[in-house]
Amino acid sequence: MRIEFNGDELILTLVSLIRAVNPVMLRQGPDGFTVDFEPLEGKTAWSDDERLLLKIRVVLEAPPASNYGMDLSAAEGHRLAETLGQLESLQSWPADVLALSQRLRARLDSVTDPAS
Repeated sequence: MRIEFNGDELILTLVSLIRAVNPVMLRQGPDGFTVDFEPLEGKTAWSDDERLLLKIRVVLEAPPASNYGMDLSAAEGHRLAETLGQLESLQSWPADVLALSQRLRARLDSVTDPAS
């Protein structure tokens, strides 16, 4: 199923998945954070989560847009919802960020496979 993300949603999703896969990939820089995909680039076999990270990377590397679309399986949607939930529990978040994450989790949990 195709899911449309706005920029904030996609970044929040990326951060949540990186925290679950390899937090070292997320680096604090002078202008915010950067993501180092190098640990994945040298691999020839990836876990499901790592493949999902690479899928998000492709979307992020596309020309800037107001919305970013990505095709997700039900399993991928549920996994992203799960990582967002884990990120929410790590610390207290501002109300707007928490609301954004919760709305996004609900959308991701509703992803179904086309054959379903």
